[in-house]
Order: sequence, then C-alpha cells, then structure tokens
Amino acid sequence: MTAGGRTAAGGPPVMVVLRGLGLGDLLTAVPALRALRRAHPGHRIVLAAPASLVPLVPLIGAVDELLDVSGPGPVPLGVAPDIAVNLHGRGPQSLAALRRTGPGRLLTHAHPDFPEVPGPPWRGDAHEVRRWCDLLGWYGIAADPGDLELEIPPGWAPVARPRVAGPVPEPVSSWEPAPAAVDSGAAGPGSEGFPPGAGPGPCVSPPDRPASAAGRVAAGRGAARPGPRVPRSRRPASVVLHPGAAAPARRWPPERFALVSLALRQAGHEVVITGSAGERALAEQVASLAGLPEACVLAGRTGLRDLVALVARARLVVCGDTGVAHLASALATPSVVLFGPVSPALWGPPHGPHVALWAGRSGDPHGDLPDEGLLEIGVLEVLDAAVNLLEVGVR
Repeated sequence: MTAGGRTAAGGPPVMVVLRGLGLGDLLTAVPALRALRRAHPGHRIVLAAPASLVPLVPLIGAVDELLDVSGPGPVPLGVAPDIAVNLHGRGPQSLAALRRTGPGRLLTHAHPDFPEVPGPPWRGDAHEVRRWCDLLGWYGIAADPGDLELEIPPGWAPVARPRVAGPVPEPVSSWEPAPAAVDSGAAGPGSEGFPPGAGPGPCVSPPDRPASAAGRVAAGRGAARPGPRVPRSRRPASVVLHPGAAAPARRWPPERFALVSLALRQAGHEVVITGSAGERALAEQVASLAGLPEACVLAGRTGLRDLVALVARARLVVCGDTGVAHLASALATPSVVLFGPVSPALWGPPHGPHVALWAGRSGDPHGDLPDEGLLEIGVLEVLDAAVNLLEVGVR
C-alpha cells in the first residue's frame, strides 16, 4: 500500500478495519463491513486481515484493499487513517495496534487499560455477528445482522464435481441402508477451479472393499435404532463433508463422519471431503472408512476461491463449528453444523436452511480432545438433520 497522509497520496480518506482472524471470523464481520461502507461511501476501506482471505474481498462489496495482518497486530498501514475500526476483539493488543496507526477517530469496545478511549462494554453473551453490529450502533452506524449473504460473480469458474459411478459399498452401519444408488453415468464438467492436475476425476467406490472399521465404532447416542432412509439424489450437486476444525475439541470423530458419508453415498449422493492441506490425512481417513476413493478427497487440493465455488453449488454441507459453516451460511447452502464446546447462540448459523446440533453444554473450545458435549451428538441425529434438509430440495 503506497500512501502518505490521511488521504492516501491525495486520494480519499482512509479507514482501516482490523480483523486479523480466519475465514469464519471474517464472514461474521460482513454485515459490519457493509455498514461501514454505507456510512462512509467516500472512504478507502482497508481490511487488515490474513492475505489468504483475498478471494473473499470482492464478494463482500465493502472493502477496497486487504492489508496482510494476522492476529491483533501490528498494523503496518503506512498512513495515519481518518478512522480505525477494531473488529478483531476486546483488546488490549488490537486496540493498542490501531492506536499506533494514529487515527483521527477510533471505533472500538472500551477497555480498562485505555480509559481515555470511549466505547461500549464487551458482552460475552453476544452472538459474534451481532456483537460487531452493536458496536457500530453504539457509534451511530446502523448495521443489519442479517446482511450476511455473498453472491458469486458469473465469471467464477465452477468447481468440477466428481462422477458417481461403480458399485456402492456394502452396508457396514447399524441402521437399515438406503436403496443402492444407480450409476448416473454423469461426468463432471472438467477440472476447472482446481490446481493443475488436481481435478477430482471419477469418484468411484471400489467394488470389493473389506468391512470398514466404521461399522465397529460407537456412533453416539441413539445408534441402536434404525436410521432414517436418506432420500435418493435427484440433483448432480455434491454433499460436502468437512471433518476438520482448528482445535480437536471441535472435531467430531472421523468414524462418525464416515458413517454419515456411507449412508449418503448409498442413497446416490455425490460426497466430497474438504479441508486444508494439513487436514488431508483426516479427510483420507474418513474416505477410507467410508469406502470412498481418493478422488473424493478434496482436502488440500482447493484454494479458497475453489472452496467458495464448491460450497455455493453443494446440495448440503455437514461440518463442525468452523469457517466452512459460516461459508455455507453466507452462500445460503443448506448445512448441518455440529457444536460442542461453544453454543450456537454465540457462533451458530442464521435462520434459513441450516440445522445447528448441540448437546446443551459448554466446554473449552481449544481443548486437545473432542468435547464431551460434541461426542453426545450421534450419527443418527446428524442423518436426521441431513435428511430433513435434503427432502426440502431447496437447491
């Protein structure tokens, strides 16, 4: 960023907004960012956030530039902004980092370390989306918490969908299997949107797969009763399973994701498993337990732009409390989101084609083991929720 003075080399006044966090965190701040744009149409808005989130900037429609910042600062803006906005956290680090930019005005929550800086008190019981809208409201800027949706530009290349072909795995679960899928013979439209050589190819289940360990794991509460009969797929779009999360406390067991995948696959749904490069081993474990071939594992093979396109076209997303859940909400893609240590009242999806499952107790979201409340969510509960959304046929 080349700038000098509050108006960036003689241009419009600069506003810097700090949100140095991840995918889901940025998506929960979209209504606040749009409110800032409406309130200050003449400012150049610089979002201080990780560079990996650049593909989202044009979809938000409120940001002119992204400044690569991870965490609460520092914020190397190179210009004293007219306005600095703290959408990162309660401080004090983020607040101090923005003060060091020398803003003409600072919008932030109050903090006892900075008694001279006005702002509303921090509320620990506020939903993350409403928190930032309420912050701006305290400063007289109206923000709509429902203004979350992203729209994919027509020029974005669609992600290729895998082909459903070949025999369906033998049932290994404890519930009555859905009718076997019929080979649709539908080929994907190519590998547009994937890195070179990373197109998914045909997503074919192996014909002779030994009984998976998935049939021998505890599936959670309610596993003794017959499971729901999953509606047969009538649409070519995929069901996206995302088993990863930043902390183990928010990761539902891979064996249970595998059982969900198996039931959906038996009903003829194309299933793909997403994740970061660091989550590829986890995704491969889920695929192996479910009898899915490697072609269905997209973890580590898609950038953020490709993931956005994939989720936008999906029939359903099943995931934990992580960024992909917020992406599904932003794209109005039906989702089943599994909450463990954190209540959906704080980070859950908005009203719409989404189901948030929670056992009703909180824990440590940064724990090294799956949260006990998360483990209370059974496979059958997830399938029940998935069936309800798939039967609606909203996509």
